[in-house]
Amino acid sequence: MLIEKIVPRGTEKVTIGFTPSQVNAGESFVAELDFSLTEEVGRVAHYFDVFVKGQPDPIDGFVVRGFADWLVSPDGLGIDFNTIKLSQPIAKVIPIDVRPGATLHLVGVEKPSAFFDAKIVRNGGALELHSRADAPWSSFDEKLLIRTDNPLQPIVAFRLKGQARGSVVPSSDPLDFGLLREGQAAEMILVLNDVTGKPLNIGKVVAKSRMKVFTSVNDCVPKNESCKNVKVAYPPMNLLGTTGGTLEIELPSYKRDLVVRFGAIGIGKNTQIRSLEEDFKAAQEESKSISSVLQSSVTKTTEKAKAPATMSTPDGTGPLLKWQVTNEYDIYGYEIYRSVAEAGPYSRVNEKILERLEGDPEAGSIYQWRDSSAKSGNTYWYYINIVYNKGRKQQFTSPQKIVAK
Repeated sequence: MLIEKIVPRGTEKVTIGFTPSQVNAGESFVAELDFSLTEEVGRVAHYFDVFVKGQPDPIDGFVVRGFADWLVSPDGLGIDFNTIKLSQPIAKVIPIDVRPGATLHLVGVEKPSAFFDAKIVRNGGALELHSRADAPWSSFDEKLLIRTDNPLQPIVAFRLKGQARGSVVPSSDPLDFGLLREGQAAEMILVLNDVTGKPLNIGKVVAKSRMKVFTSVNDCVPKNESCKNVKVAYPPMNLLGTTGGTLEIELPSYKRDLVVRFGAIGIGKNTQIRSLEEDFKAAQEESKSISSVLQSSVTKTTEKAKAPATMSTPDGTGPLLKWQVTNEYDIYGYEIYRSVAEAGPYSRVNEKILERLEGDPEAGSIYQWRDSSAKSGNTYWYYINIVYNKGRKQQFTSPQKIVAK
């Protein structure tokens, strides 16, 4: 068969080094993939489909998994501005937290924001944002990408969320229709007010979504020249899953659009909706029906002794660090930091994250790591960090003093 192309399932930018290849039964082919993880931290997975010539559907697929480490802590890179009045400019300085021992400075804007002007301050140690008077009148959830001078993390992604309000303000954004069963119709009213008191003129209303919805503009009750009602109507639901999109409402007097999100979740006619609160209450009542003595007996009987996984002792003569961890369910691995003084500064001495052992996460693991770069006779201080699956890091041990032999 002729393997014609490889296509990513997501919207990420991927460079695929592959030319159409004739592959016979039992043979394999090679494809080089190059994609950026600038907006991701922690465990990542990217899926791809394989197509053969003459067939519209993929014949196979594969996934590329890994872990996106960071030099700039993702904590603090997500900023929720809530509501911004564009007539009242705001400014905010966002400092970055760089991994101990690493050197990194912000140097320029890679992908600008539609809502803020960005400026590098504090010698590359912080980002200063100023709200833009010409920003769109809408809610926003966007990524502002900033270049750095360190090739290990060339881009830092700041996530900016909030709602930019101009002279015309919606009663709700998003307009949430909730759950709609198959065949169920619904409508909601979006109230628009011109907060300056001027007469409100509405031009075209364009709804962009998976499912076609209908809109109409009417006067408010009681009538007010500065107020309009926009009715949004879902026809009988015929899609499952998330539906919705945006309303682009033309404002001729201001020569711009107001953008409002809307949405609904389509479910089947006979889909059962369960209350987690009721399930939790029932579970509590059930547990009370067993005496505490019997419950303890059942627990002890079913529990089995589980031995922790143990890492083999590394070769060499440098300082040997040992530690044990239990309940590793959400842990990806560990980092080791070293300094020549208890007060620091510290820097990471393991080039790559030491991955969690593949054992029972509840039983945990026993780890061993040797510092082969330590010089005999020198005194060092070490501490260990936990690295979680989503990229968060937490100090696990306090600094410990070791003299290299």
